[in-house]
Amino acid sequence: MDVKDKMAFFQELINCNYKIYFWNYTPEMTLIETNCPAALIAGNAVSLLNFSGSLKKYIQDGGRYPFILETALNMLYIAGFLYQDRQLEQICLLGPAFTGRNSHLLFKKELDQRDLSAKLRSAIFRQIGEVPIIPSAQLFQYAVMFHYCLTGEKITSNEIQFPSGESSTAFDEIQLVSEEHYGIWLAEQALLQMFREGNPDYKRALERTSFLNGGIRFDTGDSLRQQKNSVIILLALCSRAAMAGGLNPSIAYSLNDYYVQMLEDCKTISALSSLTRTMMDDFIQRVRDSKKESSLSRQIKCIRDYISMHPAEKFSISELAGRTGYTEYYFSHKFKKETGVSVADYIRNVKIRQAKLLLSGTQMSIREISNELGFSSSSYFSSTFQKLSGLSPSEYRMKNSKL
Repeated sequence: MDVKDKMAFFQELINCNYKIYFWNYTPEMTLIETNCPAALIAGNAVSLLNFSGSLKKYIQDGGRYPFILETALNMLYIAGFLYQDRQLEQICLLGPAFTGRNSHLLFKKELDQRDLSAKLRSAIFRQIGEVPIIPSAQLFQYAVMFHYCLTGEKITSNEIQFPSGESSTAFDEIQLVSEEHYGIWLAEQALLQMFREGNPDYKRALERTSFLNGGIRFDTGDSLRQQKNSVIILLALCSRAAMAGGLNPSIAYSLNDYYVQMLEDCKTISALSSLTRTMMDDFIQRVRDSKKESSLSRQIKCIRDYISMHPAEKFSISELAGRTGYTEYYFSHKFKKETGVSVADYIRNVKIRQAKLLLSGTQMSIREISNELGFSSSSYFSSTFQKLSGLSPSEYRMKNSKL
């Protein structure tokens, strides 16, 4: 089967459950064809819904995996890319779809704020009721199959990409899927066991959980709010599992509060996904680190935990020594003997680790991150970051961004 035949068969399969449309565009965002009967309205979807800028940036950055496009109305589209000899031939969209039962009043309010003619606004509003509601993880599975039909490449939902969030603390989401509870408990236990172990392969267990679990069943009328509620529950479960795995409870609770605030600041479902990936990676790494600290004395472990909990502080050796009751000299000597690094080096390592999370999971500027972590200047932050990571902050963000 060629690409055209695969796409036709894929459309037939999807339409067995949901009426969702396909769109083909040139690399310049000119519509080639669509099976949407309302082509006069939705045919201009790329410009109307502000997809063009984020699509072009993603393509210019070398993106090839499925790309989730989200409108201000919480409608989602999947973008796939057809290349021939490394040359982009077509941009293909699948959508729109909702992931929650949003109130029509929310859509009307959003549409009223746009500079649209009354006729166009009315026509779009009438069509809202026809947009299918598809559990997000199922939509992500469609994205995986969509990519396979276009490229012949098999990927997992972890390769799906999301646009940048709308605020400096915007990240992304974790989606939980399906209408049945069968098998959810076992899948969740497998995931939580990986967090107790600090197992970096947790993403496979997470994918299994996402496929089975549809999240909170209570309908809030706001899909973003509903997804945030699901992530808060996931965060609570993972933080408790991390504590069972040896993570200091004070750190776990502080991280829980930190990430709850950040997810509340998310403005889109896409942003929520990126935040979820970041926070889970953070918990896993901290559990792994804590398992390496079993040989540390209680005083030194407490100091390490304190530094890890407050990466933005400007620490002094005298202050930290005072917390242990040791002299500065004895504290410094004991810390290096037990950990293998000096106090100053450990503080820098903690700050740079936090900087990596902020660079890969937020849109904060390098100056903002430098200030957030208590560096004396952006230049000193950049030189320290490059010395410890081998990359400049901008290079690291380019290679590791989750947005």
